[in-house]
Amino acid sequence: MITGIIAELNPLHKGHKALITSVSAKSRACVVILSSNFTQRGSPAIVDKFIRAEMAMNAGADLVIELPTLYSCSAGPDFSRGAIDLLGRTHLATHIAFGMETPEYDCVSLIEAMNTEEYSRNLKHELSLGASYAKANAIALEKLIPGSGEFITKPNNMLAVSYMKANRWGLEVMPVKRAGDYRSSVIREDISGNSEMMPEYVNEMLSCGVCDEGKLWPLLQSVLLRSRAEDLRKIYGIDEGIENLFLREWKLCRYLHNLSLENFIGRCVCARYTRAHIRRRLIYILLGLDRWEVYGALRRGVPYARVLAFNGRGRKLLHDNRGKSEVKIVTRLKEGENYFADIEFRASRLYELLTDRPEINRVLQFP
Repeated sequence: MITGIIAELNPLHKGHKALITSVSAKSRACVVILSSNFTQRGSPAIVDKFIRAEMAMNAGADLVIELPTLYSCSAGPDFSRGAIDLLGRTHLATHIAFGMETPEYDCVSLIEAMNTEEYSRNLKHELSLGASYAKANAIALEKLIPGSGEFITKPNNMLAVSYMKANRWGLEVMPVKRAGDYRSSVIREDISGNSEMMPEYVNEMLSCGVCDEGKLWPLLQSVLLRSRAEDLRKIYGIDEGIENLFLREWKLCRYLHNLSLENFIGRCVCARYTRAHIRRRLIYILLGLDRWEVYGALRRGVPYARVLAFNGRGRKLLHDNRGKSEVKIVTRLKEGENYFADIEFRASRLYELLTDRPEINRVLQFP
């Protein structure tokens, strides 16, 4: 059994460590698909992917593969599809493990309901009323399966369902009850105050300095300054009039003192657009993601798997897997030479502007 885990580790906490350690002990190898420098919520990771890869290795992982920015900085369905496809197309895992708030729930029936025409109609109706996707999804499911609305609103339950829906590779699923009440979002709000939630080695890594998301604000303002609505509409994900919202709020907030990125995002939040939805689109704008190029890239899927870290068991897994992977396994971005790699390079340079130290940018090797 070779088990894959999909994670952001932003940062790694004791719940993550418990899952990785448990999976590693039961498996011939543990493969972690790790988010790149920009996360599903649209925020830059607290520390870069190589530092988080080292966290994963210290917790018991054997091989860490990067989930490219085009997937890692996406909503649940694309995030899950990209990660599952990496495990499937590389044939590096036979199982997939993930934490859930309610692992005993009948997710198979839920997924079957989500594939019906009635669900699609319900979802479209709720979206037309101005609900966010997450809220519309919960209401649409509740109408079909009473109680499912509450289940799907739990973040890890929702992500687990996305993994199962995306699992066209026949990976054996291993839902695991989340260990403890550890949450990376809580840690990020007060790192020193929540240090007990993390292993000591993670605390030491974070003490060296974390990403300053606030540095995105002047960069974003410079783009909005020179952009018209029609310019923004060329960017991937900029639709439904959100470009007008951004430009209107930016023009209004120019006259406010001490305005920050967080304040600007708060002004843009509404019933239809969540903070994560807005954050992701601001990153797309900063990266200059062309709408049609991204559509084409996501349709084709990532053509490579980039190794971030490995140990002896990981090295053996890669050796034994030679010739089996459907995509090229690389250690450097320039080996990719495609749109995914181009965007990844761009995202890495953007991330480096937010931190005081350059990215390591080399494969980490462990005994």
